[in-house]
Amino acid sequence: MAEVKLENIKKVYEGNVIAVQDVNLTVEDREFVVLVGPSGCGKSTTLRMIAGLEEITEGKLYIDNKLMNDVAPKDRDIAMVFQNYALYPHMNVFDNMAFGLKIRKFPKNEIKKRVEVAAKILGIENLLDRKPKALSGGQRQRVAVGRAIVRKPKVFLFDEPLSNLDAKLRVQMRTEISKLHEKLEATMVYVTHDQTEAMTMGDRIVVMKDGIVHQIDTPLNLYYHPANKFVASFIGSPSMNFIDGKIISENGLKYRSSSGLLNFKLDTLANKNLSNAINKKVYLGIRPEDFRIKTDETISDTMVTFESIIGVSEPMGNETYIYFILDGVQCVARVDSMFNFKTASQVSFQFDFTKAHFFDGESENRI
Repeated sequence: MAEVKLENIKKVYEGNVIAVQDVNLTVEDREFVVLVGPSGCGKSTTLRMIAGLEEITEGKLYIDNKLMNDVAPKDRDIAMVFQNYALYPHMNVFDNMAFGLKIRKFPKNEIKKRVEVAAKILGIENLLDRKPKALSGGQRQRVAVGRAIVRKPKVFLFDEPLSNLDAKLRVQMRTEISKLHEKLEATMVYVTHDQTEAMTMGDRIVVMKDGIVHQIDTPLNLYYHPANKFVASFIGSPSMNFIDGKIISENGLKYRSSSGLLNFKLDTLANKNLSNAINKKVYLGIRPEDFRIKTDETISDTMVTFESIIGVSEPMGNETYIYFILDGVQCVARVDSMFNFKTASQVSFQFDFTKAHFFDGESENRI
């Protein structure tokens, strides 16, 4: 397998439309890296530049320490799995998987061996004689992955390969792709708009927006230490709640929300950067699971308590999503399903401010 290195990669379309801006990324040998972000953020364009399907406007691309900017896609030793499977409808499964090897003049016995091995890995040995129209969506996706496997490329590229599958099959297929990565010990770059896929599959995740990379990190670091407000809002479901306010100095360091409903000391937080944000606008970020319902047992010096009216309550089985207004902003809490509240009922909420996140009001970077 091989390392993939992007140095100051930029893509500009006609009319000076910047799709990807100054991307620097090194995908280590045998690493699984996921590019994630909203539609139009430049993740698929970045993947297509690695594949050679899009021309690089500026910057350098290396695969296995070799400059690839002007190398044709067929000579890059990569294999790509597309969103729409891209299978030949007139060919059976065997011929679809073997096609790339046939045009490269591989011996027939080698082709047969590779196809059979890939089919066994993917559990589609009994489908080799079928045409794509006789396959389910999940089976077609396995064939598309199998076609990539038989090539034994240095790098596997996946462009939203599960987006056409139903929810249950997506969960199953992402597990299988993760297992495949471990089995093949392959270098993989995977594009998705689904942050759940990104969190469960990637060794590292690249979060993009408007063609710019906002953070590259492990799933847990992205979740617990987001670099800015956008990353914090994008990673996590439901997304993080944000409340406007200020850091003030009043008998010590305090946070005060815009309306003054939240007003609590921060002295126990060992964050020197908060001292530099005094009298500046900040966003207080609270994950839905960090809200809790106040009970007699939840007493702590770091707990902040407030009252609110329930707007909507959504039972999810083992937990319930509760929507309420906090300081003029709609928020959501994930609480135990034992709490069954009716709409318009008043509830006492709490959160532990040591688990809160703070972001600069102007730059939106983490404080």
